[in-house]
Amino acid sequence: MGGAVAMGATLRDLRNRAGITQRDLAAREGLHHNYLGALERGTVANPGLATASRLARALDVSVASLAESFVRPLPASRGITPPARPLPLTLAGRTPAEAIPGAPALGRALRLLRRRRDLTRAALADVTGMHKNYIGSLEEGAIASPGLLTVTRLVHGLHGPGRHDVDQIATSVGVLACVFAGEPVQVRAAA
Repeated sequence: MGGAVAMGATLRDLRNRAGITQRDLAAREGLHHNYLGALERGTVANPGLATASRLARALDVSVASLAESFVRPLPASRGITPPARPLPLTLAGRTPAEAIPGAPALGRALRLLRRRRDLTRAALADVTGMHKNYIGSLEEGAIASPGLLTVTRLVHGLHGPGRHDVDQIATSVGVLACVFAGEPVQVRAAA
């Protein structure tokens, strides 16, 4: 099972490795410690990209590490396995927090991906179960912090019908999270 539980376990593991308490991390990022606890327990069903970005910055990792963990199943051992590709970034290589491109950059990326698939907003809405006007608002950057569940549903819709490789979906969600956070994105060409 992936989703909020897997992301919460990853968040807790990253926080523990950094030697930071929940209260300290929450205070540093302007979150209530109970909310951070709920994120770590996986009881926040659709955590926002802005929150994931802030927490990733505070823990000095790529937001992709949290976004991808939202999609991937939690290992049976409940231990966090290291990601297949290096995710930590130095703060020097990132966009300053006050200049995070956020929703407008994510919206442009979603629009580009949708158009490359020759999908209308209505067609993408049909496959994701979202309203076409909501997709339009996302593409226009009007939704300040879309949730990871929302982004995951959009990625599934953009990948088309049928079964999908979890790693491909997770990587796509991670890339979109990096676009939102203004982090460098490394795209690997298909073999």
